[in-house]
Amino acid sequence: MMSFPPPRRCGPCFRLPKTLQDAVGQAVFVFGGVVLLWYELGHILSSYYLHLNGNGRLTSEEESEVMIQYVVAIYFAINIYGNYYKIVTTDTSKDRYMFMSSSLMPEGWRYCAECDLNLPPRSHHCKVCNVCILKRDHHCWFTGCCIGYFNHRYYIAMVTHIVAAALYCNIYNLEFVVTVKGHLTLWKFLSYLGPHFGLIFGYYGFYTFFITTMTTVGSVLFLIFTWLLYIQIEQLWYGQTKHERKKRIKKYNLGFLHTLRECLGTRWFLVFLFPWLPSPLPGSGTSFKLKSD
Repeated sequence: MMSFPPPRRCGPCFRLPKTLQDAVGQAVFVFGGVVLLWYELGHILSSYYLHLNGNGRLTSEEESEVMIQYVVAIYFAINIYGNYYKIVTTDTSKDRYMFMSSSLMPEGWRYCAECDLNLPPRSHHCKVCNVCILKRDHHCWFTGCCIGYFNHRYYIAMVTHIVAAALYCNIYNLEFVVTVKGHLTLWKFLSYLGPHFGLIFGYYGFYTFFITTMTTVGSVLFLIFTWLLYIQIEQLWYGQTKHERKKRIKKYNLGFLHTLRECLGTRWFLVFLFPWLPSPLPGSGTSFKLKSD
């Protein structure tokens, strides 16, 4: 029986994006998120309550509500950017192990010609990262790296918090924009699909164009990340990676709870509270139980 070396201890290691697409994706995510955070906290939050009461001043009760909103916003920001940091600094490649090329391979292992290594099941070579990833799920453009066995937890937590934050913000955004533009009509609905047309034809000024555009961007991002979260939930339900979902492979499906522990760790119920809470993974990323076992 073949034995394999234990994983190396890997500290944080930030990797620069390898393609222009990755660089643009990272820039949009990082700096675009900061702009959205400023818009929600610096403009919408205070303006929402001022428009709501109409007297230009906040009551003591409204000031307390604003403070609560700030705390919620900080919580979302810490979890989104904290999980982002953990994704890009966690090594989930074959470099965690000292695999060697050999003619002897356990069942389910494959040879990677690009890396000249024998790799365990569910591992695949990423053409963008130019390295094999343990239990590779997909290459994420927003983070500029692959999502695999050791950072999958952070990706799921990040996307979950983005969806929750986007839903939370869009509720206030839509209500605020309606107070500025008036009740929703067919033309006003179409203006959300193409905010620039209202500005070009003089239907509204730059300020209304700006808040309409930000509302549209927020709604689009909510739909995009909701779709990404749905994909992850479906894969968790069937015990799949993206490749296995595409190929309809379900031999690793041992139940939803088993997959949760495998992806998020033994303390899976804590990973959504804070990125640095420990949740040890039950395996090493080199072997997986089969449904037929």
